[in-house]
Amino acid sequence: MSRAQVIPRLMSKAEAAAYCGFSVAVFEREVSVRPMAFGNKRLERYDRVDLDNWIETRKRPAKAGPKTMAEAIAEF
Repeated sequence: MSRAQVIPRLMSKAEAAAYCGFSVAVFEREVSVRPMAFGNKRLERYDRVDLDNWIETRKRPAKAGPKTMAEAIAEF
């Protein structure tokens, strides 16, 4: 039986950067998601849902694939 991987909801900056596939430097420069503060500055955490929402806003629409012959003729 395999064990399911648990992705934490709240992450440190290093974990959040890795989750997004960035180095910490790129994460700090590019990601506009702000951390949640718990007690003091050393206990800041990034919410995975906020990161997912930020990623969704960064997606570009997929390019249309090549037209079929029928579509090309219909446009002509």
